[in-house]
Amino acid sequence: MLGLGTGEMVLIAIVALLVIGPERLPRIARQLGRYYGQVRRAADDLRRAFVMEADRQDAQERYQALQARRKQELEARKAAEAPQLEGESAPAAPALVVEPPALVPPVGSTPSAPDEGPVPNDLPPDAPHPDLLRKAR
Repeated sequence: MLGLGTGEMVLIAIVALLVIGPERLPRIARQLGRYYGQVRRAADDLRRAFVMEADRQDAQERYQALQARRKQELEARKAAEAPQLEGESAPAAPALVVEPPALVPPVGSTPSAPDEGPVPNDLPPDAPHPDLLRKAR
């Protein structure tokens, strides 16, 4: 609290008691407390206003950067569509070949984990599922 030690605070209290007097000291202390609270609230409001303004500026800069990127993308899209509109052939985009994932492992392959293996087909009908047995281990 303002870098004051215990000794300095006691000295200030004794001087205040002597200068102000014991009958007016509680009233003056309450009034100083109110002023201190008002100053703190004003400082907090000012700090909050600065933070809000900084956030607003940051948001505005991000918005402008986003608008610039959108404009560049729109211009690039128009440039890509321009040859098609003029009747010229546009450069063909390379075709993407996507293979579906293999659902069944190839015959003779080894399982990836030692506890995983093929599900045996010769289980009795009342036997629990092998996946349930693996989770129980």
